[in-house]
Amino acid sequence: MALASTETAGTIPEHCKSVSFVPAHVSTLFHIHPNDDPLLHGSTGLGICLTQGAYAAVEREPAKRTSISFTENGNKVKDPVTHRAVELVLDSPEKLSFWIRRELPVGSGMGMSGATALAACLELGVGLERAMHAAHQSEIEHSTGLGDVMAQAAALRDGPGTRLVQRRTPGVEGDVLTWPVDGRLALCLCGGGRNTSDVLKDDGWHEIINSAATAHPLPPPTLRAFLKTGRLFSELAGLVSPESATALAELPMGAVGTVAHLGTAIIITDEDIDAITTELEQFGEVRIY
Repeated sequence: MALASTETAGTIPEHCKSVSFVPAHVSTLFHIHPNDDPLLHGSTGLGICLTQGAYAAVEREPAKRTSISFTENGNKVKDPVTHRAVELVLDSPEKLSFWIRRELPVGSGMGMSGATALAACLELGVGLERAMHAAHQSEIEHSTGLGDVMAQAAALRDGPGTRLVQRRTPGVEGDVLTWPVDGRLALCLCGGGRNTSDVLKDDGWHEIINSAATAHPLPPPTLRAFLKTGRLFSELAGLVSPESATALAELPMGAVGTVAHLGTAIIITDEDIDAITTELEQFGEVRIY
């Protein structure tokens, strides 16, 4: 678990004694592995964990009946994925008031639903393994993610900073490797996002995605190789939205980019990443890592 100060966490109240952080995860390629057991159901594939993500802080009180609330940007919000994950780790009834802060939008392919659920569970002090089990199970039950939590937990395990991630086997006991990113990258928050569950609940999409995922050998652990392979997968699977395709078409010669799954944002690398920022800003907010 990585702790952040209240200054870093922004809208987290100052009286909260600790804050838990979980990085966002950009999936560039994934293969779906269905299983009736939600802990074994998941995906293998490639991705990148960023230095931005989700924060959670909590106030807890004894209670006869469990109640769980979430506040984000000063407003009460509903978060069924995080709510269910928290339920799974509780041993006795409590009144739990969570404050959450998400540095990236939900639905853009950043794994933010899993990051928020994992951060909330970590803030309850149950340990990384138990928190990972609960957050992954909730993601599967809600069809909001397949392997984001596994990647995020591995990044927390292996150290800070932006990291390449390879999920070698599916589910909570899966083998996950990470490496420090070997270059700078840009994230462009273009498009209006995508409803992940629409794809994950569709068996037709499963067949198309799995066929595309096995069409190319896995690349070496370099940023450019991950993005090149991700672009080939995305186009073959038909997962590039019109907004994403328009932004990718504007990349200069030598730049490499792909879609963040399952969303509409794009992620890019180039030798001079600052030079392409201006070009990308016409499509959406750009962040450099």
